[in-house]
Amino acid sequence: MVAAALASAYAKPFPNVELITLVLFLSGVLLGARWGALVGAVCELTFSVLNPYGPAPPLVTISQVLGQLAPGPAGALVAAAGIPARPAPVRMLVLGTVGALVTTYFDLITNIASGIVIGQIRVALIGGLPFALLHVGSNIALFALLGTPLVAVFARYRARLSS
Repeated sequence: MVAAALASAYAKPFPNVELITLVLFLSGVLLGARWGALVGAVCELTFSVLNPYGPAPPLVTISQVLGQLAPGPAGALVAAAGIPARPAPVRMLVLGTVGALVTTYFDLITNIASGIVIGQIRVALIGGLPFALLHVGSNIALFALLGTPLVAVFARYRARLSS
């Protein structure tokens, strides 16, 4: 799952449109909260430190890792709540909402960390708003459209792994 998330990091057709968060969410559905969080931490630490564009500043790296701790446990909660077995429209609504929440959390803490690094938190938050809106909006769509069928598949595989 770490490899899948890292590979998806470079499948970016546009800035701030990414598949990592959805893959990390599905890791939680498949592996549970603890392993899902670990996949998120390892993936984001690797991506941040070994990024071909250069490593992020340490505070930003820490915020990115903390930000990507959330999707895995969120996936585990969705699975535990029985959402994968619900009708597709219910899954779509729940997954779109979860995608919005985990992405907003990630963007907020990483933009605050970036603001601390540059010494301008308010400027970073305001300047990052259009990018955050694109990021949140695209993840709502990705979670709703791709996550709706995938969450049911990953939940079935989780049941097979646990038996």
